[in-house]
Amino acid sequence: MNSVATEILDAAADADEGDRRERLRARAATLGILRAMPATPGSEAKRRRVIASTRGIGPVLDQLLAEERERA
Repeated sequence: MNSVATEILDAAADADEGDRRERLRARAATLGILRAMPATPGSEAKRRRVIASTRGIGPVLDQLLAEERERA
């Protein structure tokens, strides 16, 4: 739930002030702490493993959200 709220707030902030990542990079560069880390693309097999590892989480997440709503 928090990650969804964060995404919504980030999107709203980005619409008002530009890309959040670019602002962060600019601030890091100003402070002299910006470091580039090249990312290597993952393999198709790894991608499939990651996706497979999340299967079935929907009902679990739904239950956790329902329990949280009941507590509120």
